[in-house]
Amino acid sequence: MAACTIQLPLPAASHANQTLALHQPLNRALLLIQDFEYGDYPENGTWVLLTSETLPSTAPVPTKLPITSAPDNTDFASASLVEINTFMRAKEQTLAALDLSSRNWVVIDQSGLDASTCLVCEQVYDYTEDDKGNSLGLTAQFPACRAPFEEAWIMMANLDISNMDFEEYVDQEKGQDGEGVWTWSTSFSEEGQQRDKVLKELRDGGYSD
Repeated sequence: MAACTIQLPLPAASHANQTLALHQPLNRALLLIQDFEYGDYPENGTWVLLTSETLPSTAPVPTKLPITSAPDNTDFASASLVEINTFMRAKEQTLAALDLSSRNWVVIDQSGLDASTCLVCEQVYDYTEDDKGNSLGLTAQFPACRAPFEEAWIMMANLDISNMDFEEYVDQEKGQDGEGVWTWSTSFSEEGQQRDKVLKELRDGGYSD
């Protein structure tokens, strides 16, 4: 699977101590979204943290933990989900060339750091055919689901291979919130022992909250 993309729309810290402290919850988030059930962490880490709209010229390696300081600033600090989606669509070919996903991606925001959740987004693909028999392809539409960190990888993986539909993960009766985000309603992740062990090591080292 191609490496996955994380956007980080966090406001720049107004105080140096806040900047230093931010790396702790960020390390926790980046650890908990790893694939501990089917992958060999950290050898097979697949997440890349993107904080700049300026993409690298070569394929980046997965973000390694622990990170010792949070980004001083991020181009996505005040970006809405629509603005992040617009960026993903504009950079679709570049992301593909860098082996980064563009159809599915994850947003880590301050609300998510506080609640141990992230936003899993999926681009809507329109299978309607034009007069030449070609599908219309990716659209500008996307649903987003606020899911527990531990469930992000399995949801991303299943969406990526079309093994499950987005609707199977969300509470359709509850519907979307005021920001158009769906609520998570399913639990698939089972591997917790190894995840808890690594998280404890990060906490003992002062790298995680």
